[in-house]
Amino acid sequence: MIKELKTLNCEEEPIHLCGKIQNFGYLIVFNLSGKCVAVSENCSEWLPFDLSSALHLELNDFLKNIPSDSPLDLNIKDFQILKQQPLSTKTKLNGRNYQLTLYVHNEKLFLEFEMNENMIIELNQLNEFQQNFERSENVWQTLCENIFKIIDFDRIMVYQFLEDSSGIVIAENKKLKEESILGYRYPEFDIPKQARQLYLKNLSRQTPDIHEKTIDIYGLSPEQIDLSKSQIRALSPIHLQYLDNFGVRASASFSIVIDNKLWGLVACQNIEPKYIPFDKRSLCLFVTQYAANKYLVKQQRIKIQQDHTIKEIELELKEKLFFSQSFEKTLSEFANRFMQTISATGLIIKSPDYTLRFGDTPNEYLLQDIHTEINKIVGNENIFTSHSFSLSANKNVDNKNWTGIARLCFDEDNEFAIYWFRKEIIAEEKWAGVPEKHQIFSEEKQAYIYSPRTSFQLWKKEVSGQSEKWSVFDNDFLVRIQKLIQESMLRKLNEVRRLNQKLIEANNALDTYTHQLAHDLKNPLSTIKTSAQFMQTRQDISQEFVARFSKNIADAASLINDIIDKTIESTKSSFNILKYELVATETFINQLIQQAIQRYKVQNFEIILGDLHPVFGEKTLLYQLFMNLINNAVKFSSKNSMTVLEIYSIIEDNKTVYFIKDNGIGIEETEKEKVFSIFKRLSNATQFEGSGVGMSIVKRIVDRLNAEISFESIIGSGTVFKIKFPNE
Repeated sequence: MIKELKTLNCEEEPIHLCGKIQNFGYLIVFNLSGKCVAVSENCSEWLPFDLSSALHLELNDFLKNIPSDSPLDLNIKDFQILKQQPLSTKTKLNGRNYQLTLYVHNEKLFLEFEMNENMIIELNQLNEFQQNFERSENVWQTLCENIFKIIDFDRIMVYQFLEDSSGIVIAENKKLKEESILGYRYPEFDIPKQARQLYLKNLSRQTPDIHEKTIDIYGLSPEQIDLSKSQIRALSPIHLQYLDNFGVRASASFSIVIDNKLWGLVACQNIEPKYIPFDKRSLCLFVTQYAANKYLVKQQRIKIQQDHTIKEIELELKEKLFFSQSFEKTLSEFANRFMQTISATGLIIKSPDYTLRFGDTPNEYLLQDIHTEINKIVGNENIFTSHSFSLSANKNVDNKNWTGIARLCFDEDNEFAIYWFRKEIIAEEKWAGVPEKHQIFSEEKQAYIYSPRTSFQLWKKEVSGQSEKWSVFDNDFLVRIQKLIQESMLRKLNEVRRLNQKLIEANNALDTYTHQLAHDLKNPLSTIKTSAQFMQTRQDISQEFVARFSKNIADAASLINDIIDKTIESTKSSFNILKYELVATETFINQLIQQAIQRYKVQNFEIILGDLHPVFGEKTLLYQLFMNLINNAVKFSSKNSMTVLEIYSIIEDNKTVYFIKDNGIGIEETEKEKVFSIFKRLSNATQFEGSGVGMSIVKRIVDRLNAEISFESIIGSGTVFKIKFPNE
């Protein structure tokens, strides 16, 4: 029977279970009971007993036999602390300087010794590094230059991981003799998955000489010792061969971690063997983390600016859609801004009733094909983006002008949609060698394994069929525009439903009035008819009777006129939403105050209520008016240690005047003019929830009730709103 040989992928190699360390350090491992379970074989250089005698020694007994100038004091109780935070300290072995690092990992205590120099970091050196970052526009290039000054390697580069886990060199500092590899791409399998995971666990790594002999660990088999967090762990043979093929003898790396993810690496290479002492590596890691923070701050500033850009468009579009009766007209006005904001070269707004085109767009037949193809891909999803779209149903279509497509849909049937298009970009990728794997047979593992790449000569690849990728900003913009338009459509739909209901009610009312009018007109019409017939049939009618019947006809006509006038007036009254009456406000004002206090979670408050006179107006509108004003008063004073709200009314000049006073944040003098503008929020109100609509509603209600509103405010002290209601 022929045995089937398997293939081992790079990511299957358990590089953290290699069972070896590099020769610039020593390793001692204890279990959590405090007994020694493993030591690196080179510990025999200074231990006063053989390695087999070292095993199972208690922690303190072992520490007493370490030839350190300063006694090592460690208690089992310290293990819990070391689980959370490693400890690193300077010590001496046989008169030489060493760095001792202690940590607990995978239920074992690790003691790592490595050679170190007493390095004094000058404050002016740190200041110089900081100033370099402050002056620079390219934080990663500056990082390379700073680390170059610390360790003086032949090449320092920043390697960024891309979405597909491949990488690209985005910054580089090198000695003149070295050829630049700036902009070179590297395939994902050069740094496989398990290696990337280790770079997150151990942020600083080095290999002083790839040809130096590694040291075995005595006491436990390799699979029993997880060296994920060890700084002296030996590299895998594949990695060592990779560096050798690259022409490198010494290597170091410092992980760039952003938002708890491995963003990239600072990769350091030297042609000759070179050891980086612990203190220098620590300084390099510090500088790397500083650069990552600088980059993150810069990205956050960019995002804030981008959010501001989207917000401006949102507010303007929301206001336009709020008042506009035509989606078609409003979206047409914003089409160019929609394109410019996310760098599109074409845009289509399509509904069952119309198709609007802007810039370079496909014709109607191709658009239908694109629409169908996207529906196959996303189903009922409302948002679709692709930077490499192709029509599988029509492979021969030349789609260079719409290689990149984004689509927003706003209805269940995907009939109302907006499309963005981007043109194809022909790009040239530079690769460090052909990105291909090569298999070799391993006698030891009796399997095919992938050998490290041997050539890193520049290999160029032309990339076509792609547009610029849709960025996080682009997708954020699409999500927010989709939500805004969908909400506006829903609001319009609800308005239509309300109008339809009112129309039904109006038709029913008209039917009622028709029947009533017909009934009421019967008597006067009958009088007119009878009088006219009598006058027509009697030839000998006297002037007295003519006068009497003429008066009857005139009275009946007058009655008909009155009936019609009253009917029209009654109809107007029925269709008028506002039913004015004297409304007692005390009950619902108390209710609104309690609701606002609960809503804004106010703990300490003082409510002062004076006379609350009845108001002449429409009850529902009055309720909305006081609700908005009371909510604002409580909201903008809710962050105070004590929220104070005072409401009272007076009778003045035959008007009922209400005062609503708070101790909130107040209103800037320069912003008082926009208090009642829709979608306008005050600059000091950003920490409070809200949409900028409430006060515009207040103003509209006040106008509808023929009332007047004004206010006085002191920034930081509070605001008083004054509303004058007519009493008739």
